[in-house]
Amino acid sequence: MLGTAVAVIGCGAASAAPEVPVFDGVVKLTQLNQPCIDDGWVVGTEFRLIYRSVVRPSNNAPGGLQFMEQRIAFNFLQPPNKPLPGGTVKGTFAATGLSGQVGVYQFPSPFALTITPTKIKANTAVVTIQGTLGNFSGVEGCTITVFGIATPRL
Repeated sequence: MLGTAVAVIGCGAASAAPEVPVFDGVVKLTQLNQPCIDDGWVVGTEFRLIYRSVVRPSNNAPGGLQFMEQRIAFNFLQPPNKPLPGGTVKGTFAATGLSGQVGVYQFPSPFALTITPTKIKANTAVVTIQGTLGNFSGVEGCTITVFGIATPRL
């Protein structure tokens, strides 16, 4: 499922209206609670970030976030056909993890994020993301605080 989600996040056919791009960047864990620390996470852990800001009309994919590092990856997706807009957003992602040790696994991830700018357009140069993700890495009660910055994929 992660492979399918990765493919959906990274592709899309051209349409008549300018599409909002996929944004690539980095995200860093800035704060962790005890369940995360007990699971081995460390403040300052950095991931490559792919931010999917809106639904592209050509593939009706959900909005979401993707974090990747050398040995682990996570997809945090909205329901089908639902964007992840700019501004202050809360909800629960359907999350999927992929680990060399565990394989593919799924978990719900409550989130509270502030994404700027509030209106993301085809010409947006930079997107920032900050806020919290719950049940991180599938660990019940593990809440991380993140800060990310991304630019349009070339």
